[in-house]
Amino acid sequence: MAKNKNRRQETNSLAVAVTEKIPLVSVIIPMYNAARFISQTLESLLYQTMQDFEVIVVDDCSTDNSVEVVESFKEKFASGGGYQFHVVRLPENSGSPEVPRNLAIKFSRGKYIAFLDNDDLFTKTALEELSTLAEKYQADVVHTDAFFYFPDEKLKSATTAELLNMNHAVIKCNPNSPRLQQATDKPDDLTERVKIWINSDFHWATWALFCRRDFWVVNRIKFPQMSVSGDTIANFACLCLAKKLLRVPNITYINRFRPDSVSHSNIDLENYFHKWLSNLNRGFNEFDKVMKRFSFFEEHPDYRYAVLNWFFERVLLDARQLQAAYAQIHPAALNQFVQKEFQPEDAAFSAYLFNTLNIYRLQIMRLQQEINELKAGRRPPE
Repeated sequence: MAKNKNRRQETNSLAVAVTEKIPLVSVIIPMYNAARFISQTLESLLYQTMQDFEVIVVDDCSTDNSVEVVESFKEKFASGGGYQFHVVRLPENSGSPEVPRNLAIKFSRGKYIAFLDNDDLFTKTALEELSTLAEKYQADVVHTDAFFYFPDEKLKSATTAELLNMNHAVIKCNPNSPRLQQATDKPDDLTERVKIWINSDFHWATWALFCRRDFWVVNRIKFPQMSVSGDTIANFACLCLAKKLLRVPNITYINRFRPDSVSHSNIDLENYFHKWLSNLNRGFNEFDKVMKRFSFFEEHPDYRYAVLNWFFERVLLDARQLQAAYAQIHPAALNQFVQKEFQPEDAAFSAYLFNTLNIYRLQIMRLQQEINELKAGRRPPE
């Protein structure tokens, strides 16, 4: 009980920090069991070419020594002069980074907010570049599509300085569209913006957003609490609501590429399936909440269904653990999982729809494999 009381006091501590200088940027970092990586994440902020920012780390009840590692940086940031550094601990684990992000935004005081995951880094000039662009164009949202990433084997012994010098860095951008060559002020035309989303030309990751805080707050944008894909809803809301949306070619983010280390063979498949299907249902509802704010989607139901279809296909293809498990379970067991998720009168129909869609997914995967083999010259064209 006393432990939770102390954590509530830590959560409220940001609200009384009113004597500090108002920063230009608030950097939001949700954290859970990140002791292995968080040092380099924070060091990348100490390398920034501008210092007019605050850092808000919100710990989601880590069970390792993440908090101790972060606390050890307070003095480093304090000695830097311009930095402000806050650590907040949630009273109980939320199970997703969305709750820590929402809390950090609530207590942030910067003119702009930037998002950084607890195992990634910003380039040295990231905050200077993004804030300069936001000020120049008076943008509600500055959006970046491309980023640097490092395969895991290149990260094991690399120092932060080596990473920031881009040794072994690979540029990754949207494969569906050519990389931007200059800053583009997207028109305030919902038809065009939704087309950008449907065509997957708009990178949906949280780090791709650099937003004016008052735009975020006034429009009541929040990350819904979902195990995955909560960031897609927040991105979609920004795309639809921003009066001034600036897309830029700047590469300011360094993403760690780490293969999923979770053992597929030992997962509780039924529980995972329930969680995955619940997340899909929640996602539909959250996208619908955003679209109900615009008469456009009522007048153009084809666009509404296209957005929902985009989300469905993304979640279906991203269910990696389910894909790995399909070969291990009998179709009858899968039918039972599906039927438990619906009312008895709908169970048979729902199971039929799901398995039909699964067949469709497998056909796409096989076709993609054949295309890749043709490109690699491993099979002759028919």
